[in-house]
Amino acid sequence: MSRRAWANIWSVLVVAGVLVGLSLRDPAPAASQWLTLAGLTALATIAQFFEAEAPGFQWYYPTLVFLLAGLLLLPPFLFVLLVIIPHLVEWAKKRLTRSPRLRAWYVQPFNIAMHIIAGSAAHWVYTALVPGRALLRTPMALVAITAAALTYVIVNHILAGRHLVLARGVTWRESGVLGTENLLTDFVLLYLGFVVAVHWTLMPWLVLPALAPLVLMYRALSVPRLKREAQTDGKTGLWNARHFTSLFTVELERARRFQRPLTLIIADLDLLRNINNTYGHLAGDTVLAGISQIIRQTTRDYDIPARLGGEEFAIVLPEVELAEACVIAERLRQAIEATRFQVSTCPTPIQATMSLGIACFPSDGTQSTGLIHEADVAVYQAKLKGRNCVVCASDVPRTIKLELRQPADHSLDAYAFAHTPARSLWTVAEPAQ
Repeated sequence: MSRRAWANIWSVLVVAGVLVGLSLRDPAPAASQWLTLAGLTALATIAQFFEAEAPGFQWYYPTLVFLLAGLLLLPPFLFVLLVIIPHLVEWAKKRLTRSPRLRAWYVQPFNIAMHIIAGSAAHWVYTALVPGRALLRTPMALVAITAAALTYVIVNHILAGRHLVLARGVTWRESGVLGTENLLTDFVLLYLGFVVAVHWTLMPWLVLPALAPLVLMYRALSVPRLKREAQTDGKTGLWNARHFTSLFTVELERARRFQRPLTLIIADLDLLRNINNTYGHLAGDTVLAGISQIIRQTTRDYDIPARLGGEEFAIVLPEVELAEACVIAERLRQAIEATRFQVSTCPTPIQATMSLGIACFPSDGTQSTGLIHEADVAVYQAKLKGRNCVVCASDVPRTIKLELRQPADHSLDAYAFAHTPARSLWTVAEPAQ
């Protein structure tokens, strides 16, 4: 990691340490508060094991419900313990099971520190609006708790997002931490903690039926992950053909409406079948995954890379004209050619190459099927030239295009390059004219 990333980690840890020290100045907790801590800690520890993964390096935990309840019912020092204990138990479990998550020493301390800072900020907002901790059932308490929950979510997400940006090199947009969906999910979980706190003050055992909605919320937290899996290719993590179709259609319509340039690159991995036959299909999958990583590194945040199937990839480059597209495609080709893919089943690294075809809007076509056809023909020419090269559709002789022209119905289901190494057997829905 960079120095800035480490500086961010240590600054968060130090601030949390100072807040823990300040919490020690409070009077000794009452016996009833220790019992409340024991009950909430037990529930929070159980909840910590029910994690839900979401896109953008995000993990949701039902633990937030009990953290806000503890924020309302416990003094700051006991809230710190409520944060630390479930996270330490989870950390121990991950280490014992040799899980790849939480392997780095700083990850769980950083998570704990984020919650301590966010909880301290939320506690300050709550006590500022409701001095003396008024009854939770008063209207002003509802306003204060709403403001405290918002503060908790915003502070926690800003700290998490800044770490992802500095440590993992993703953009704020890619991290998604400030997205409405992520913020709202955590806010609702925290708000349910208000319900838990109210029931606890009335009669602790009422907390159990009050947690029934948490089961449905946990199941709903899996929806973003399932949605993302339905849109991505399992081997490469790039968009799959179906989702690429919708993204390409929308982007092409935008380019047509505003008269902006757009480029489509179709890229075909050379001789993937030989790699599979020589080294095995696991080696082929490793090469595909490695190439997808190179594609991500070569393209911009708002480009649209996808794996169409087999050895075929596609990249949509908004706001890119032919000259710049040639530079990008050549950079990608050179990067793949220079890479050696390490495979556990092969004693020597595997080298791979790629043939790329470029088609531009509007010079090579104004419809999605036309652009795909032009880019595919360019890939075919790249194969005929000996593979491992870039060919522009504008450089392909018109006679060759006529030989490979599409059928009259312009359906890609009816049209397939059965006699070429590069095939496009996927369909693209045209926008209504």
